[in-house]
Amino acid sequence: MTQLTTIDFHGAKLVAIAGDRPENTLVAMKPVVEGMGLNWEGQRKKMQAHPVIKRGATVTVVPSSSGDQETLFLTLDRLNFWLATIHPDRIKNEVTRAKVIEYQTECARALFNHFFGKVIASGAHLTAKEAGGIAKGVVNKALTPISAKLDELMQKIDGSLAIRPAGVAVTSSRTARGWLQHYGVVKRKRGMSQRVSSALKSLSFRMGYVISQTTEEGKLCFHEVVANAYFTVGAGRHLLPKAVKGQKEMGLEATPVPFSQT
Repeated sequence: MTQLTTIDFHGAKLVAIAGDRPENTLVAMKPVVEGMGLNWEGQRKKMQAHPVIKRGATVTVVPSSSGDQETLFLTLDRLNFWLATIHPDRIKNEVTRAKVIEYQTECARALFNHFFGKVIASGAHLTAKEAGGIAKGVVNKALTPISAKLDELMQKIDGSLAIRPAGVAVTSSRTARGWLQHYGVVKRKRGMSQRVSSALKSLSFRMGYVISQTTEEGKLCFHEVVANAYFTVGAGRHLLPKAVKGQKEMGLEATPVPFSQT
């Protein structure tokens, strides 16, 4: 016989069948739906028609005061998914809307803690592999919203950003503005320093040179080899004025040929 567990939740009785993992734990959906103040028949049809939710739906015969009855259960992980499909703003009744928000905020967590909270804390009744699997699932779910952003950030940095402590001099690196001044670009259009900084950053990655940054100023500094490549033979040539002091020593033409911007 199926072993049912009843859990008190804000005045309602949630009915569940314990599993060894969240995806094996089944939650009777009629008490949940009616506890939120929603129409059971409408929500039942929605669950059994949804292409994702119905994969976690199971109809199980359970005993009741009026005899054995077929009851629709959802796995614990699909419960959260179903809760997210309900839009509180579309519910006119304020009491029902408040209940929906309450269930969306706490219901799945209360069920999870009831079955797995103490077990994870004590490690009892689970093998190391099972406890690790549950913990891993919880952590992965919590990290999902930020994992994509972290991956993008790490790709941009790619090990090429070094933090220079405040007060430590850098003799071979300057900011984009500093290199513009060094090459005699006095008249600068708005946003030029930022555009040059982006170009020097990309070029530093391609050439394998470290970008330094002061913890105090928070500005990027680029190696002179990168700057020389950008301003002498790269896309930065067209930024130089026609007469720059020391052009011959740098091996530049008197009138640099314009290059397309990076």
